[in-house]
Amino acid sequence: MNAEVFVKLSKEGEGTKVEYKTCTEKVSESLYETVCSFLNHSGGKILVGVKDNGKIVGVNPDKAEALKASIITVIKNPELFLPCPYFTPQIIEVDGNTVLLLDIPCGQYVYRYNGRYWDRNGEADIDVTDHPELLLSLFERKNPHLFEERIVDGLTIEDLDHETFQYCRNILVAKKPNHAWLQLSDEEILIHTRLAKKDFSTGELKLKYAALILFGKEEAIEDFMPRYRFEALFHMCTYEQYNDMKQFPNRYDDRRTMRCNLIKVYDQLTQFTERYLPDKFYLPLGSTQREDLRWDLFREIVANLCVHADYSTGYACFYHVFKDRVVTKNPTRLLPEIPEGELTLQQLNNYTKNPLLVRVFHELAWVEDMGSGTRNIMRYAPLYYPNYKVEISNGTQFIFSITYMGLSQENGQMSQETDGNVLRNQGMPQENAIGNRQMSQENFIELDDEDFKISLTDNVSSKKNLSKKRKRQQGVMGLIKKNPNITMEEMADVFDVDPRTIHRDIEDLKNVVEHVGPTKGGYWKLIKGENN
Repeated sequence: MNAEVFVKLSKEGEGTKVEYKTCTEKVSESLYETVCSFLNHSGGKILVGVKDNGKIVGVNPDKAEALKASIITVIKNPELFLPCPYFTPQIIEVDGNTVLLLDIPCGQYVYRYNGRYWDRNGEADIDVTDHPELLLSLFERKNPHLFEERIVDGLTIEDLDHETFQYCRNILVAKKPNHAWLQLSDEEILIHTRLAKKDFSTGELKLKYAALILFGKEEAIEDFMPRYRFEALFHMCTYEQYNDMKQFPNRYDDRRTMRCNLIKVYDQLTQFTERYLPDKFYLPLGSTQREDLRWDLFREIVANLCVHADYSTGYACFYHVFKDRVVTKNPTRLLPEIPEGELTLQQLNNYTKNPLLVRVFHELAWVEDMGSGTRNIMRYAPLYYPNYKVEISNGTQFIFSITYMGLSQENGQMSQETDGNVLRNQGMPQENAIGNRQMSQENFIELDDEDFKISLTDNVSSKKNLSKKRKRQQGVMGLIKKNPNITMEEMADVFDVDPRTIHRDIEDLKNVVEHVGPTKGGYWKLIKGENN
């Protein structure tokens, strides 16, 4: 790296992959904690000789080589770093200052420093050693074996839904009447698609998590994957209005929570799409048969949401429909080959997170060849709306956004503008809109303001963060009022945050909330405001 790039990084500010350290005379303990965090997360760069505000002050030039040697000695010491990482600090001259750059790769394994495990969260290094759930999440992220491939101890074929298998056969009868599945039993389909394997010494059928996710009964999914769920939400507003609480305080106008298997989820998301997204007349060139352009486009987005999620974390997948765009959000598995941050559609080509899930969807013609989803989005999106815009953010959460409609203000009233044969104000019938708005008002709980907050950027002010925190804490109070037996993990799931965030919120609320009984099996008690 040259001096020019170093200066640029010093001006961008700290973040998930950039950290500043002063260390003018000696290496601080916190530098090694950051090294461990970057190794365990997605890599990053440490700029040594830079203050927290980005000012380059340099290190003592007479000690630069000694600082470099000290860092190399520590990272190669198995009593401090295990396993020992490999990288070489670089000494650079910048505007008359001597600085060091540490370019930390994304580690292949889970690393610990001085007996502690560190992970990166935004600009902070987090010690996750004494937090079992966070530590498990870290190991899951680094596990080379895909979650879908793992055997589920205790899962039997009786826990799978025979009607779902039959539903798949009915689809294939119409699409592929000679398909092999039509002649196979449920067990044979599982073995044929590698969702299960048979122990020939005992005859026992061992089922993988992919089998449970695709074909499981709801009660089985609840037993083996209690935090699995999909949320489909319709918002009678634009995305911009949704993020402005003053304009649109209601969080949603229709919501469908799905805890069923992935085949049923796909079917229900199809229905949700057809209900709330405008249809557009489209006649392919050289054909006399009308094509559903809406589904040509959004089936790819729905399928990607289903088959590319990381189900090991337990976080929910979200499908948000706004009046101007669709936003999907799902937990993802951070990998070195897929860069973190903003992505383009082209960067997603030829990559799949769950090959077994993709294979079954391919058999049902819900996904096509590798990379076809991206090509279809690029093909149909401009036909559906010429000024479409795709935004992608890759992190621990994968967020996909596509703007499918333009909006303008006319006489203070919002009107939708589309091109071609999509009618103005086309969409949900007025009577349904009124019914859904009434439903939203009845079910709306004022304390749950941040329940499904979405952000495509992490650049928010401290004032906004404080407001968000206060609203979430109000939401915590509301959840406890409704269910005194709720756990911190369940609250974290509702607000889509880490459990440690809820733990900090509870600490802030200790004057009004207390936990009675053991950690597991106890209940929450409101010290103040029980009758509010």
